[in-house]
Amino acid sequence: MTKRSANSIDLVLDVAGRDYKLRTAPQHASGLTEAALQLNEKISAVRQRGRNLSNEQAAVLAALELSYDLLIEREMLVQQLESSRL
Repeated sequence: MTKRSANSIDLVLDVAGRDYKLRTAPQHASGLTEAALQLNEKISAVRQRGRNLSNEQAAVLAALELSYDLLIEREMLVQQLESSRL
């Protein structure tokens, strides 16, 4: 659900069964929606590992895994850039 204004929109994202309202630039809405979907998928994967976790614990572990994945991707990109300059 979005509410538009001149330079921003109000975006409601469901994360782990809870709605979060964000005000963002219109050009960021689709990316944020995709990020919420990816986070929810990761939360589901964390829960499927058989651990009895609260919503908060599952969300934190999922966010940690996504952050770690991003860190690895950035390191790989830096290495690729450095090797292409040689």
